Amino acid sequence: MLFFAKALPAQYLNSAEVKAHEFEGVTIDGRPYRLYDSQAERIIVCFWSVDCDYCHDFLKKLRRRTDLKNDYELVTFALAETQEEVQEEVKKLRLPGWHFFDEAGWDGQAFLDYDVTITPTILLIDKNKNVFGEAYDWDEFKELKSIFEKVLQYEK
Repeated sequence: MLFFAKALPAQYLNSAEVKAHEFEGVTIDGRPYRLYDSQAERIIVCFWSVDCDYCHDFLKKLRRRTDLKNDYELVTFALAETQEEVQEEVKKLRLPGWHFFDEAGWDGQAFLDYDVTITPTILLIDKNKNVFGEAYDWDEFKELKSIFEKVLQYEK
C-alpha cells in the first residue's frame, strides 16, 4: 500500500488503517441499513446537497462511469429541506444504493462523525470497513478510485 501512497496528496490516502465510523438507520425508502453489516467489498459514501450543482454533476458521472450494482455499494447522505426533496432527486438521478436524510443537516451524526464541511465529500471504504481515502470532485475521485483498484488487485 505504501508504494501507491507516494504519488498521492495527503487527503487521498490514510497512512494507517482508519476504521470507518459505524452508521445505521432507515433509508429514505424505508430500508434498514448498517455499515458494519454490509457485505460489499467496496463502498462509496457520498455527502451531497440537493442544491449543489457540483454534487449533481458528480453523482451523474458516478452513475454513468461506475458499476454501482456489482462493483460498488453506494451510500449517500443528503442535505435538503425535506426527505421528499431527497427522494425526488435520487429518482431523477436514478441512483441505486442506500440514501439517507437527516433533518439535522450539517449537524447530522454522519456529517459530524466524518467531519464533513463541504459537498460533495466522497469516501472510499474497503470490505474491512477501513476508510481508504476521500475526494471532493470527480477528478479526485477518479484518481482515488484508480489507486484503490490497484491496491485491491495487489492485495489479492
